[in-house]
Amino acid sequence: MSSVADGRHPGVSAGETFTRACSAELTYTARRRLTRFRMSASAPRDSVIAVVGDGFGSLIVHSTARYLGFENDQITIFGPSPKPFGTYQQYAYNLGQTVLRSESESHFMPADWPTFAELDAWSHRSLAPLWRSITRKYNPGVPEILTEATVVQASTGWEESRVPLRVGWLQRETEPMPHFAFYDEQANFIGRAKHVMLAPGHGPLSFPPILARARQDPAIADRIVQAYEPKQYAEGGRYIVLGAGIASVNEWANILDAKASVLALTRNPQPETQDLNVPRCLFESIGIDAFVSLPFDQRIQFLGQVLRGTRPERRQWLARIETGQAEGRFDAFVGEIDELEPGRAGLRVHVSNRHGEDPGWLDVTGIIAGTGFNKSALTIPLLRRLIEYYSVPVVQGRMKLQTNCGVPGLDRPDSRLCCMGLIANSVIPHGDTIAGLKFIGRRFAADCARAERLRGRAFPSRAAFQVSLGRSVARELRQVSPTQQLA
Repeated sequence: MSSVADGRHPGVSAGETFTRACSAELTYTARRRLTRFRMSASAPRDSVIAVVGDGFGSLIVHSTARYLGFENDQITIFGPSPKPFGTYQQYAYNLGQTVLRSESESHFMPADWPTFAELDAWSHRSLAPLWRSITRKYNPGVPEILTEATVVQASTGWEESRVPLRVGWLQRETEPMPHFAFYDEQANFIGRAKHVMLAPGHGPLSFPPILARARQDPAIADRIVQAYEPKQYAEGGRYIVLGAGIASVNEWANILDAKASVLALTRNPQPETQDLNVPRCLFESIGIDAFVSLPFDQRIQFLGQVLRGTRPERRQWLARIETGQAEGRFDAFVGEIDELEPGRAGLRVHVSNRHGEDPGWLDVTGIIAGTGFNKSALTIPLLRRLIEYYSVPVVQGRMKLQTNCGVPGLDRPDSRLCCMGLIANSVIPHGDTIAGLKFIGRRFAADCARAERLRGRAFPSRAAFQVSLGRSVARELRQVSPTQQLA
């Protein structure tokens, strides 16, 4: 029987583009930059600013702090990964992702200008990225965004600030001045910092309860995977894909490209189509201010309405789905799985429908859950310990953060404790996007500069810093073949 989870990705028709995007092959010069990184920092380490987490958020906070005038020895990044894009890179590979849902404004440089489309246009001497950006049909390619992240990482000295340890606990101290003490997962002291950004990333992958239980059965466990996990599709196989968000649509295309069949299963008859993970107005300051002005309970209720499995319309996806339908290899059902067992094709699944006739029993090769990540802060061990020890208020799994994303009871103007990413989307609704990370990270770095009365860079110095980064990124992008846009 063919497995859906053999640890490598299914074949894809656009093989060269797919391999380039998902393995994140950087240019020779970018790889050479990596070899020039200095050694990471060692523990224990004291600093003014610390970021708990080594992902995209850490890169944004670090580059912004450097832009404002902080030096590398004043910043600490705690995390085991030598690349701030390592986790994302693996997820993109597993998903078969070639472009981001993010738009031109989503990048890692500390100032907004130049946007990613402007960098792309300058690098390849083409006006097409600018036109696409104006019409909201520009999405940075995975190779391009990872190339930019590599350049920013190297140019700002991110690795020099990184302590390659995972924080297991942090504690508020008030003497001799307000600060936080850090301990690793073995309770060893690893450093102190006056201001802290919690950027732990996403929680664990989410599965519907019936699939979570089925994954405990060795007889069928390897036939049930999450969209973000490694997988392989068998030619001629038949696969159920749960959900209709961007991860699920990616998997529809991957399955069709592997000459297998898709059964798209959604709970609701007509899932909405949406370019971004929240309405566009919530990406802007006016929309964010209006959202934050709501009481916390109303914000949570509102998020439940707008944070859905939505997806942008992309012509290449639509063309592949239409071809699959014409060949009898794509079908869609409304319902939920309520029973499953081993079957002739691998799995025998029963689907019931609250909105009409039940699809009934189906024989399939495997199931892919495009159900995202668990959004509860309690699923992240460090946050759970902080919540329990300091009695941080939690509602429906979300910390009741202050409107500046500060942790209540621990955050103070002269010694900040702030959150970013998905755990902060009760304040910044797009907090888990690159644009949301920028919004939170920049304000946090500016708060730290004010608290420290930092004599920062003068405007000419900041401009030179940004221009130098932009030139370096543009030089590397010239060596990367433009990723084909899906719109």
